[in-house]
Amino acid sequence: MRFDKVVVVLVLLALVAGACAPAKPAGSSKTFAMVTDQNGLGDQGFNDSAWAGLQMAQKELGITPKVVESREQSQYVPNLTSLAEQKTDLVIGVGFLLTDAVKEVAAKYPKVNFALVDSVVDAPNVANLLFKEQDGSFLVGAVAGLMTKTNVVGFVGGIEGDLIKKFEVGYRAGVKTTNPNCQVLVAYVGSFGDPAKGEDFANAQYDQKADIIYQAAGQTGLGVINAAKKRNLYAIGVDMDQNFLAPNNVITSMIKRVDMAVFDASKMVASGKFKGGIYTYGIAEGGIDIAPTSEKTLPKDVLDKVLALKERIKKGEFTPPATEADLAKFTPPALK
Repeated sequence: MRFDKVVVVLVLLALVAGACAPAKPAGSSKTFAMVTDQNGLGDQGFNDSAWAGLQMAQKELGITPKVVESREQSQYVPNLTSLAEQKTDLVIGVGFLLTDAVKEVAAKYPKVNFALVDSVVDAPNVANLLFKEQDGSFLVGAVAGLMTKTNVVGFVGGIEGDLIKKFEVGYRAGVKTTNPNCQVLVAYVGSFGDPAKGEDFANAQYDQKADIIYQAAGQTGLGVINAAKKRNLYAIGVDMDQNFLAPNNVITSMIKRVDMAVFDASKMVASGKFKGGIYTYGIAEGGIDIAPTSEKTLPKDVLDKVLALKERIKKGEFTPPATEADLAKFTPPALK
């Protein structure tokens, strides 16, 4: 009889302890993984931002983050397939270069949740995370137009295509808005992973009197920043606040919150509310901005004018162009 009472007491204590234990985060025991493009982690931009989003999910949602780095395009499908085979709860393809691979693997594993950054795969199990890069590029173009002393600025892109064209066109529109007489030099390196070539292309533009260059070229763009540092000229960063790479030379950066988009996709899966489709991030959503360090690097009058333009974009007063056709029809807004 005494033994029975002891058992009952122990069971009651266990139930009480379980009831008082803190609730586990929604994503506990779930594994979320990302597959990088060829630049991998340490690119000081795109891939690092995506990884920051998964680390945020680990902290806030209790998930287990994982990264698989691709060193060549032939690894995209095997890397995605391996994660799908492991029944990973969310598989993220980082970058438009993974579009075909995500399309192929998502079709083979319809019960696995996928997310794709910067491109679209029309499938119910793929969340497509897109950005209005032209909006942020317009703002840094406005900065370049106001800050140039030579009336010549540059743009260095990685691989030419619809995505990077949004950066270029938005930038040119921003320059045109604040400095109609400024010339914009444009060049594409043909690679996102060649800093040495990025430096060569930047030097070619600096030799043509450009004193500010905006780069949208992944690791190739790090070479642009290096050239600016060596020549004591200006560069504009991309994706993340890259001022730390050259505090005296990177005068602003176009912030693209890949981390936010990855975290949002993670929240959907952790809460059991995943839904495929297109999710677009712009200034209004907090997914596009200029670098916080702009407050230290830019004169107040320049920053005030650019922030005023940002608010007007946010309110829908005008829409920065994303294509050459849009740019041809674009009427620069009057500065207030």
